[in-house]
Amino acid sequence: MYAIDAAAAALGAARPLLVDVVPARDVVAHLAAGGACHAGPPIASQAMCGPMRAALGVALAIEGVGGGDAERALALADAGEVALLPNHDAGGVGPMSGVVTGSMPVLVARDEASGKTAWCPLNEGSGKVLRYGANDDEVVTRLIWMRDVLSPEFARALAEHGPLDLFELHARSLALGDECHHRTEAGTELIADALAPLSEEADSFIRSNGQFFLNVAMVFSKLALVCADGVAGSSLVTAVARNGVEVGVKLSGLGERWFTGPAALPDPAALYPGRTLDEMQADLGDSAIIEVYGLGALAIGSSPLSAPSVGIDPDTIAERMAAFWKIAAGEHPGLSLVSPGGERSPAILGVDARAVVREGIVPPIHTGIAHREPGVGQIGGGVTLPPLQAFVAAVAALDASAP
Repeated sequence: MYAIDAAAAALGAARPLLVDVVPARDVVAHLAAGGACHAGPPIASQAMCGPMRAALGVALAIEGVGGGDAERALALADAGEVALLPNHDAGGVGPMSGVVTGSMPVLVARDEASGKTAWCPLNEGSGKVLRYGANDDEVVTRLIWMRDVLSPEFARALAEHGPLDLFELHARSLALGDECHHRTEAGTELIADALAPLSEEADSFIRSNGQFFLNVAMVFSKLALVCADGVAGSSLVTAVARNGVEVGVKLSGLGERWFTGPAALPDPAALYPGRTLDEMQADLGDSAIIEVYGLGALAIGSSPLSAPSVGIDPDTIAERMAAFWKIAAGEHPGLSLVSPGGERSPAILGVDARAVVREGIVPPIHTGIAHREPGVGQIGGGVTLPPLQAFVAAVAALDASAP
Protein backbone atom coordinates (compact mmCIF):
# COMPACT_ATOMS: atom_id res chain seq x y z
CA MET A 1 0.00 0.00 0.00
CA TYR A 2 1.36 3.45 -0.93
CA ALA A 3 1.67 6.01 1.88
CA ILE A 4 -1.10 8.15 0.42
CA ASP A 5 -3.39 5.12 0.40
CA ALA A 6 -2.63 4.33 4.05
CA ALA A 7 -3.27 7.91 5.16
CA ALA A 8 -6.44 8.15 3.07
CA ALA A 9 -7.67 4.86 4.50
CA ALA A 10 -7.20 6.23 8.02
CA LEU A 11 -9.04 9.39 7.01
CA GLY A 12 -11.97 7.44 5.60
CA ALA A 13 -12.12 5.16 8.65
CA ALA A 14 -12.31 8.00 11.21
CA ARG A 15 -15.64 8.20 13.02
CA PRO A 16 -15.62 11.33 15.20
CA LEU A 17 -18.17 11.62 17.98
CA LEU A 18 -19.16 14.92 19.58
CA VAL A 19 -18.67 14.17 23.26
CA ASP A 20 -18.63 17.43 25.26
CA VAL A 21 -18.54 21.20 25.46
CA VAL A 22 -16.01 22.51 27.98
CA PRO A 23 -13.89 25.61 28.65
CA ALA A 24 -10.93 25.53 26.27
CA ARG A 25 -8.45 25.57 29.14
CA ASP A 26 -9.75 22.14 30.21
CA VAL A 27 -8.43 20.52 27.02
CA VAL A 28 -5.60 22.84 25.88
CA ALA A 29 -2.62 23.18 28.21
CA HIS A 30 -1.37 26.24 26.33
CA LEU A 31 -4.61 28.06 27.12
CA ALA A 32 -4.68 26.85 30.71
CA ALA A 33 -1.26 28.51 31.10
CA GLY A 34 -2.64 31.87 29.95
CA GLY A 35 -1.76 31.72 26.26
CA ALA A 36 -4.01 32.39 23.29
CA CYS A 37 -4.57 30.53 20.03
CA HIS A 38 -5.31 31.89 16.57
CA ALA A 39 -6.12 30.73 13.05
CA GLY A 40 -3.58 29.89 10.37
CA PRO A 41 0.17 29.32 10.58
CA PRO A 42 2.29 31.05 13.26
CA ILE A 43 2.22 34.85 13.34
CA ALA A 44 3.31 37.54 15.81
CA SER A 45 0.57 39.76 17.20
CA GLN A 46 2.12 42.88 15.65
CA ALA A 47 1.94 41.26 12.19
CA MET A 48 -1.71 40.17 12.47
CA CYS A 49 -4.34 41.64 10.16
CA GLY A 50 -6.83 44.09 11.62
CA PRO A 51 -9.70 41.65 12.27
CA MET A 52 -7.43 39.16 14.05
CA ARG A 53 -5.80 41.83 16.23
CA ALA A 54 -9.22 43.17 17.21
CA ALA A 55 -10.44 39.69 18.09
CA LEU A 56 -7.30 38.95 20.09
CA GLY A 57 -7.62 42.13 22.13
CA VAL A 58 -11.27 41.51 23.03
CA ALA A 59 -10.73 37.84 23.84
CA LEU A 60 -7.79 38.60 26.13
CA ALA A 61 -9.73 41.41 27.82
CA ILE A 62 -12.56 38.98 28.64
CA GLU A 63 -9.93 36.84 30.37
CA GLY A 64 -8.92 39.86 32.46
CA VAL A 65 -5.62 40.48 30.67
CA GLY A 66 -4.62 44.14 30.76
CA GLY A 67 -7.16 44.77 33.49
CA GLY A 68 -9.92 43.85 31.06
CA ASP A 69 -8.96 46.55 28.57
CA ALA A 70 -8.53 45.34 24.98
CA GLU A 71 -5.85 47.89 24.02
CA ARG A 72 -3.76 47.13 27.09
CA ALA A 73 -4.19 43.41 26.49
CA LEU A 74 -2.90 43.82 22.93
CA ALA A 75 0.07 45.83 24.16
CA LEU A 76 0.97 42.96 26.50
CA ALA A 77 0.68 40.50 23.63
CA ASP A 78 2.91 42.74 21.49
CA ALA A 79 5.44 42.79 24.32
CA GLY A 80 5.57 39.00 24.38
CA GLU A 81 3.67 38.66 27.66
CA VAL A 82 0.99 36.44 26.06
CA ALA A 83 2.18 33.27 24.34
CA LEU A 84 0.53 32.70 20.95
CA LEU A 85 0.03 29.39 19.17
CA PRO A 86 -1.86 28.34 16.03
CA ASN A 87 -5.02 26.39 16.81
CA HIS A 88 -3.79 23.52 14.64
CA ASP A 89 -0.61 23.22 16.72
CA ALA A 90 -2.73 22.96 19.87
CA GLY A 91 -4.99 20.21 18.51
CA GLY A 92 -7.93 22.29 17.34
CA VAL A 93 -9.34 24.74 14.82
CA GLY A 94 -11.14 28.08 14.83
CA PRO A 95 -13.02 29.93 12.06
CA MET A 96 -11.87 33.26 10.54
CA SER A 97 -9.65 35.03 13.15
CA GLY A 98 -9.86 31.80 15.10
CA VAL A 99 -8.89 33.48 18.36
CA VAL A 100 -9.45 31.16 21.33
CA THR A 101 -8.69 31.85 25.00
CA GLY A 102 -9.03 29.78 28.14
CA SER A 103 -12.61 30.45 29.21
CA MET A 104 -14.13 30.11 25.74
CA PRO A 105 -16.36 27.03 25.36
CA VAL A 106 -15.16 24.49 22.79
CA LEU A 107 -16.75 21.49 21.14
CA VAL A 108 -14.76 18.33 21.90
CA ALA A 109 -14.80 15.39 19.48
CA ARG A 110 -13.31 11.94 20.02
CA ASP A 111 -12.57 9.07 17.63
CA GLU A 112 -13.52 5.88 19.44
CA ALA A 113 -11.12 3.56 17.61
CA SER A 114 -8.00 5.64 18.23
CA GLY A 115 -9.00 7.68 21.28
CA LYS A 116 -7.75 10.82 19.52
CA THR A 117 -9.52 14.13 20.11
CA ALA A 118 -9.89 17.60 18.59
CA TRP A 119 -11.68 20.82 19.52
CA CYS A 120 -13.32 23.91 18.02
CA PRO A 121 -15.11 26.90 19.62
CA LEU A 122 -18.86 27.34 19.34
CA ASN A 123 -20.21 29.39 16.45
CA GLU A 124 -21.33 32.94 17.33
CA GLY A 125 -23.51 33.55 14.30
CA SER A 126 -22.91 35.60 11.17
CA GLY A 127 -22.19 39.26 10.56
CA LYS A 128 -20.90 41.39 13.41
CA VAL A 129 -19.08 38.74 15.47
CA LEU A 130 -15.66 38.31 17.06
CA ARG A 131 -14.26 35.89 14.50
CA TYR A 132 -14.73 38.55 11.80
CA GLY A 133 -13.04 41.21 13.93
CA ALA A 134 -16.11 42.91 15.40
CA ASN A 135 -15.33 44.07 18.93
CA ASP A 136 -18.09 46.18 20.47
CA ASP A 137 -20.24 45.60 23.58
CA GLU A 138 -22.77 43.51 21.62
CA VAL A 139 -20.01 41.08 20.67
CA VAL A 140 -18.70 40.83 24.23
CA THR A 141 -22.18 40.34 25.69
CA ARG A 142 -22.87 37.50 23.26
CA LEU A 143 -19.57 35.78 24.04
CA ILE A 144 -20.22 35.93 27.78
CA TRP A 145 -23.75 34.55 27.26
CA MET A 146 -22.32 31.72 25.18
CA ARG A 147 -19.82 30.95 27.92
CA ASP A 148 -22.21 31.17 30.85
CA VAL A 149 -25.55 30.00 29.38
CA LEU A 150 -25.28 28.28 26.01
CA SER A 151 -22.25 26.14 26.80
CA PRO A 152 -23.66 24.54 29.99
CA GLU A 153 -26.99 23.93 28.23
CA PHE A 154 -25.25 22.30 25.26
CA ALA A 155 -23.13 20.15 27.61
CA ARG A 156 -26.22 19.11 29.58
CA ALA A 157 -28.02 18.03 26.42
CA LEU A 158 -25.00 16.06 25.21
CA ALA A 159 -24.74 14.31 28.57
CA GLU A 160 -28.41 13.33 28.40
CA HIS A 161 -28.40 12.18 24.77
CA GLY A 162 -24.92 10.67 24.70
CA PRO A 163 -22.25 11.40 22.08
CA LEU A 164 -23.47 12.54 18.66
CA ASP A 165 -22.29 10.59 15.63
CA LEU A 166 -20.77 13.35 13.48
CA PHE A 167 -20.23 11.05 10.51
CA GLU A 168 -23.95 10.29 10.35
CA LEU A 169 -24.84 13.98 10.74
CA HIS A 170 -22.57 14.91 7.83
CA ALA A 171 -24.05 12.20 5.62
CA ARG A 172 -27.53 13.53 6.32
CA SER A 173 -26.46 17.15 5.89
CA LEU A 174 -25.01 16.43 2.43
CA ALA A 175 -28.20 14.61 1.42
CA LEU A 176 -30.22 17.69 2.41
CA GLY A 177 -28.22 20.07 0.21
CA ASP A 178 -25.36 21.33 2.40
CA GLU A 179 -21.70 21.31 1.37
CA CYS A 180 -20.88 21.55 5.11
CA HIS A 181 -18.86 24.77 4.94
CA HIS A 182 -20.52 27.87 3.53
CA ARG A 183 -23.95 26.26 3.43
CA THR A 184 -24.74 24.50 6.71
CA GLU A 185 -28.43 25.24 7.27
CA ALA A 186 -29.53 21.61 7.14
CA GLY A 187 -26.76 20.50 9.49
CA THR A 188 -27.72 23.24 11.94
CA GLU A 189 -31.30 21.96 12.09
CA LEU A 190 -30.03 18.40 12.53
CA ILE A 191 -27.87 19.42 15.51
CA ALA A 192 -30.72 21.30 17.16
CA ASP A 193 -33.05 18.34 16.63
CA ALA A 194 -30.48 15.88 17.98
CA LEU A 195 -30.08 17.88 21.20
CA ALA A 196 -33.77 18.65 21.77
CA PRO A 197 -35.25 19.66 24.03
CA LEU A 198 -32.96 22.61 24.72
CA SER A 199 -34.03 25.72 26.58
CA GLU A 200 -36.06 28.05 24.38
CA GLU A 201 -33.21 30.59 24.40
CA ALA A 202 -30.53 28.09 23.38
CA ASP A 203 -32.73 26.40 20.78
CA SER A 204 -33.63 29.73 19.20
CA PHE A 205 -30.00 30.84 19.07
CA ILE A 206 -28.90 27.68 17.28
CA ARG A 207 -31.81 27.45 14.82
CA SER A 208 -31.62 31.14 13.90
CA ASN A 209 -27.91 30.79 13.11
CA GLY A 210 -27.60 28.79 9.90
CA GLN A 211 -23.81 28.70 10.33
CA PHE A 212 -23.90 26.93 13.71
CA PHE A 213 -23.04 23.60 12.08
CA LEU A 214 -19.91 25.12 10.50
CA ASN A 215 -17.89 24.67 13.68
CA VAL A 216 -19.23 21.13 14.09
CA ALA A 217 -18.01 20.35 10.56
CA MET A 218 -14.65 21.88 11.46
CA VAL A 219 -14.08 19.73 14.53
CA PHE A 220 -15.25 16.65 12.59
CA SER A 221 -12.81 17.32 9.76
CA LYS A 222 -9.92 18.26 12.04
CA LEU A 223 -10.23 15.09 14.09
CA ALA A 224 -10.49 12.85 11.02
CA LEU A 225 -7.30 14.42 9.66
CA VAL A 226 -5.57 14.01 13.02
CA CYS A 227 -6.35 10.30 12.64
CA ALA A 228 -4.66 10.35 9.21
CA ASP A 229 -1.57 12.26 10.34
CA GLY A 230 1.93 10.87 10.80
CA VAL A 231 2.01 8.37 7.93
CA ALA A 232 5.63 8.31 6.76
CA GLY A 233 6.00 9.47 3.17
CA SER A 234 2.36 10.46 2.80
CA SER A 235 1.45 13.48 0.70
CA LEU A 236 -2.09 13.64 2.13
CA VAL A 237 -2.84 17.26 3.06
CA THR A 238 -3.72 17.44 6.76
CA ALA A 239 -4.19 21.21 7.07
CA VAL A 240 -4.69 24.35 5.04
CA ALA A 241 -5.02 27.34 7.36
CA ARG A 242 -5.00 31.11 6.88
CA ASN A 243 -4.13 33.99 9.20
CA GLY A 244 -4.99 36.86 6.86
CA VAL A 245 -1.35 37.37 5.93
CA GLU A 246 -0.11 33.89 5.08
CA VAL A 247 -1.65 30.51 4.25
CA GLY A 248 -0.03 27.41 5.74
CA VAL A 249 -0.10 23.81 4.54
CA LYS A 250 0.72 20.58 6.41
CA LEU A 251 1.18 17.03 5.11
CA SER A 252 0.63 13.72 6.87
CA GLY A 253 4.21 12.62 6.20
CA LEU A 254 5.73 15.81 7.64
CA GLY A 255 3.83 16.15 10.90
CA GLU A 256 3.77 19.63 12.41
CA ARG A 257 5.88 21.42 9.77
CA TRP A 258 4.24 24.43 8.12
CA PHE A 259 4.78 25.47 4.49
CA THR A 260 3.50 28.93 3.71
CA GLY A 261 2.71 31.45 1.00
CA PRO A 262 0.82 34.75 0.79
CA ALA A 263 -2.90 34.92 1.55
CA ALA A 264 -5.08 35.88 -1.44
CA LEU A 265 -8.19 38.01 -1.71
CA PRO A 266 -11.48 36.20 -2.43
CA ASP A 267 -12.24 35.76 -6.15
CA PRO A 268 -15.07 35.43 -6.98
CA ALA A 269 -16.84 37.32 -4.20
CA ALA A 270 -20.51 37.81 -3.40
CA LEU A 271 -20.54 40.95 -1.26
CA TYR A 272 -23.40 42.31 0.78
CA PRO A 273 -25.17 45.36 -0.72
CA GLY A 274 -23.11 48.51 -0.39
CA ARG A 275 -19.81 46.70 0.11
CA THR A 276 -16.89 46.99 -2.32
CA LEU A 277 -13.96 44.78 -3.28
CA ASP A 278 -11.39 47.10 -1.71
CA GLU A 279 -12.96 46.48 1.71
CA MET A 280 -12.17 42.75 1.70
CA GLN A 281 -9.75 41.08 4.09
CA ALA A 282 -7.38 38.52 2.55
CA ASP A 283 -7.81 34.80 3.22
CA LEU A 284 -8.50 34.11 6.89
CA GLY A 285 -9.42 31.16 9.11
CA ASP A 286 -8.98 27.45 9.85
CA SER A 287 -12.27 26.42 8.24
CA ALA A 288 -10.40 25.29 5.10
CA ILE A 289 -9.93 22.07 7.09
CA ILE A 290 -13.37 21.14 5.71
CA GLU A 291 -12.11 21.29 2.12
CA VAL A 292 -9.01 19.33 3.13
CA TYR A 293 -11.31 16.55 4.32
CA GLY A 294 -13.18 16.60 0.99
CA LEU A 295 -16.25 18.69 1.79
CA GLY A 296 -16.98 22.41 1.33
CA ALA A 297 -15.95 23.51 -2.15
CA LEU A 298 -15.02 19.92 -3.01
CA ALA A 299 -18.61 18.86 -2.29
CA ILE A 300 -20.38 21.59 -4.24
CA GLY A 301 -21.90 18.84 -6.38
CA SER A 302 -24.29 18.22 -3.48
CA SER A 303 -25.07 21.89 -2.91
CA PRO A 304 -25.93 24.04 -5.92
CA LEU A 305 -27.68 26.43 -3.51
CA SER A 306 -24.29 27.27 -1.98
CA ALA A 307 -22.87 28.47 -5.30
CA PRO A 308 -24.44 31.96 -5.51
CA SER A 309 -23.51 32.74 -1.90
CA VAL A 310 -19.81 32.51 -2.83
CA GLY A 311 -20.14 34.11 -6.27
CA ILE A 312 -20.14 30.89 -8.34
CA ASP A 313 -22.34 30.22 -11.37
CA PRO A 314 -24.22 26.97 -10.62
CA ASP A 315 -23.82 25.98 -14.26
CA THR A 316 -20.06 25.52 -13.66
CA ILE A 317 -20.47 22.94 -10.87
CA ALA A 318 -19.90 19.85 -13.04
CA GLU A 319 -16.73 21.37 -14.51
CA ARG A 320 -15.47 22.29 -11.06
CA MET A 321 -16.10 18.83 -9.64
CA ALA A 322 -14.24 17.22 -12.55
CA ALA A 323 -11.20 19.38 -11.73
CA PHE A 324 -11.40 18.60 -8.01
CA TRP A 325 -11.32 14.85 -8.62
CA LYS A 326 -7.89 15.32 -10.22
CA ILE A 327 -6.43 16.26 -6.81
CA ALA A 328 -8.45 13.83 -4.68
CA ALA A 329 -6.64 11.33 -2.48
CA GLY A 330 -9.46 8.85 -3.11
CA GLU A 331 -13.18 8.13 -3.06
CA HIS A 332 -14.91 8.37 0.28
CA PRO A 333 -15.99 4.90 1.47
CA GLY A 334 -19.04 6.17 3.31
CA LEU A 335 -20.11 9.69 2.30
CA SER A 336 -22.04 10.46 -0.88
CA LEU A 337 -22.85 13.58 -2.83
CA VAL A 338 -26.50 13.81 -3.80
CA SER A 339 -27.39 15.80 -6.93
CA PRO A 340 -30.60 17.89 -7.12
CA GLY A 341 -32.06 15.02 -9.14
CA GLY A 342 -31.34 12.53 -6.36
CA GLU A 343 -28.40 10.73 -8.02
CA ARG A 344 -25.70 9.62 -5.59
CA SER A 345 -21.96 9.57 -6.22
CA PRO A 346 -19.00 9.07 -3.87
CA ALA A 347 -17.69 12.15 -2.07
CA ILE A 348 -14.05 13.11 -2.45
CA LEU A 349 -11.80 11.75 0.29
CA GLY A 350 -8.94 14.11 1.13
CA VAL A 351 -6.46 16.05 -1.01
CA ASP A 352 -3.19 14.68 -2.40
CA ALA A 353 -0.48 17.37 -2.41
CA ARG A 354 1.45 15.56 -5.14
CA ALA A 355 -1.61 15.74 -7.38
CA VAL A 356 -2.02 19.43 -6.54
CA VAL A 357 1.54 20.11 -7.71
CA ARG A 358 1.26 17.84 -10.75
CA GLU A 359 -2.05 19.29 -11.94
CA GLY A 360 -1.49 22.87 -10.82
CA ILE A 361 -4.91 22.80 -9.16
CA VAL A 362 -5.18 23.93 -5.54
CA PRO A 363 -8.22 23.04 -3.40
CA PRO A 364 -10.52 26.10 -3.41
CA ILE A 365 -12.01 27.34 -0.17
CA HIS A 366 -15.58 28.49 0.29
CA THR A 367 -15.33 31.26 2.84
CA GLY A 368 -16.97 34.16 4.56
CA ILE A 369 -15.35 37.51 3.89
CA ALA A 370 -14.32 39.82 6.71
CA HIS A 371 -13.96 43.58 6.34
CA ARG A 372 -10.26 44.41 6.43
CA GLU A 373 -10.83 47.04 9.10
CA PRO A 374 -11.49 45.90 12.68
CA GLY A 375 -14.93 46.38 14.16
CA VAL A 376 -17.04 45.89 11.01
CA GLY A 377 -17.43 42.12 10.70
CA GLN A 378 -18.61 39.99 7.77
CA ILE A 379 -19.28 41.64 4.40
CA GLY A 380 -20.02 38.65 2.16
CA GLY A 381 -18.90 35.24 0.95
CA GLY A 382 -16.50 34.08 -1.72
CA VAL A 383 -13.87 31.63 -2.88
CA THR A 384 -10.16 31.84 -2.08
CA LEU A 385 -7.24 29.84 -3.41
CA PRO A 386 -4.30 28.79 -1.23
CA PRO A 387 -0.85 29.47 -2.73
CA LEU A 388 0.46 26.72 -5.00
CA GLN A 389 3.99 27.52 -3.82
CA ALA A 390 3.16 26.19 -0.34
CA PHE A 391 2.22 22.80 -1.80
CA VAL A 392 5.33 22.79 -4.02
CA ALA A 393 7.56 23.44 -0.99
CA ALA A 394 5.79 20.80 1.08
CA VAL A 395 6.15 18.10 -1.60
CA ALA A 396 9.82 19.02 -2.10
CA ALA A 397 10.42 18.65 1.64
CA LEU A 398 8.59 15.32 1.63
CA ASP A 399 10.84 14.08 -1.18
CA ALA A 400 13.92 15.30 0.70
CA SER A 401 12.83 13.40 3.82
CA ALA A 402 12.57 10.07 2.01
CA PRO A 403 15.13 7.48 3.17
